[in-house]
Amino acid sequence: MLFRRFSFPLLLMLVFSACSQGNVDLDNAGSSTLHATVDELKYILPPRTYLRIKLEKGPHTLVVNDSSGKTLEQTTFRIEEGGLLNLAKANYIIWTDLYGDPALRPQKLKEDWLEIGKNTYFGEFERLDPSLLYVEQKWDYPLTEPFPDDLLGWEISKEKWIVKRKLFREPDLVAAYKSIATKK
Repeated sequence: MLFRRFSFPLLLMLVFSACSQGNVDLDNAGSSTLHATVDELKYILPPRTYLRIKLEKGPHTLVVNDSSGKTLEQTTFRIEEGGLLNLAKANYIIWTDLYGDPALRPQKLKEDWLEIGKNTYFGEFERLDPSLLYVEQKWDYPLTEPFPDDLLGWEISKEKWIVKRKLFREPDLVAAYKSIATKK
């Protein structure tokens, strides 16, 4: 049954990518299937799916097609360390949080209100430009890794605080924020 639902190249690509650690988040946060070709390697990403792929430092090519084969984007981008390929040009937000003494929040974070839809959220947030297909990583935790509840056992500075950043799709940030708010 599994082979009838997925094409063999897609299944092979999913198995191969699940076994490797990558440095680039290939993400389709949109509502339709996208076909991405990165340096001649083809990936099929159904809506709201994600793959972590390995790309070497330097220039790369990207072609994004819809299911009918129509080219939506064709570009080159440069990898320094790794980052996000935003195939659907969706909204992503980086949430920065402080681990340590909460009294340090005003000094260490640039917290403000962020409006998403009809709701507002307080914290330090950075919206990524949705028109950029590639964004070099400036977060500590990628899409699939949650913020840890605490950093027990981690090396924290002499002042006993540390700041960490996490990348979210916009709807996932809302869900995570509400989840944390209900725990408090």
